[in-house]
Amino acid sequence: MNPSYAAIFSVQPLELNQHFQMVSDAPLEHISTPQQTPITLPLQLHQDLEKALSPIVITQIVKATSISWQEGCLSLPSDKLTNEQKKQLWSLIGEQLDKL
Repeated sequence: MNPSYAAIFSVQPLELNQHFQMVSDAPLEHISTPQQTPITLPLQLHQDLEKALSPIVITQIVKATSISWQEGCLSLPSDKLTNEQKKQLWSLIGEQLDKL
């Protein structure tokens, strides 16, 4: 549970024992990242993303198999997104803003 929500609902956030944590929770230095290809988004989409993520700054947009966010780097499958991919993207943006 997000610590902010835990504070609002007056509950103690729980964390998994390290034995049960997923690989994605491991420090990023240990995960090898393949060469990523930068992609150029249409100007309007890029501006909308910057506005939506504000105050978070997008430092790089790269092509990947799935939509993800990692320390300023936004990964997208292509420069043209399907409706389902757009839903995933906006959900991801909401999650990142909840972490602030």
